Amino acid sequence: MTSIRLAFSERLVLQNAMSELNRHQRQLRESLNTPPTEPAAGQVVADLSQLQEVDTAALAVLLQLDRESRQRFGQSLRIESAPPQLRALARLSSVDGLMQWQA
Repeated sequence: MTSIRLAFSERLVLQNAMSELNRHQRQLRESLNTPPTEPAAGQVVADLSQLQEVDTAALAVLLQLDRESRQRFGQSLRIESAPPQLRALARLSSVDGLMQWQA
């Protein structure tokens, strides 16, 4: 299996957090069609390169997707191209160390 790339829109804030979460959960389910207990090869990547506006709801979405990635595929969600304001929110919220950040 190759990487599963979860591409995010320009905004990940309270107003659209549930729709973004639902969209990416559906993508995870459809990507592999493997039982949750069966580990998958490859990586689950959250591509945040288009993200421009965030609030703390973005952290909640990413933490939930990380939890589902660990449960379903046995590996952490890799977060790529996170905007500086999201990294700052993660540090302020003391969840920075719970996530796998990539440049």
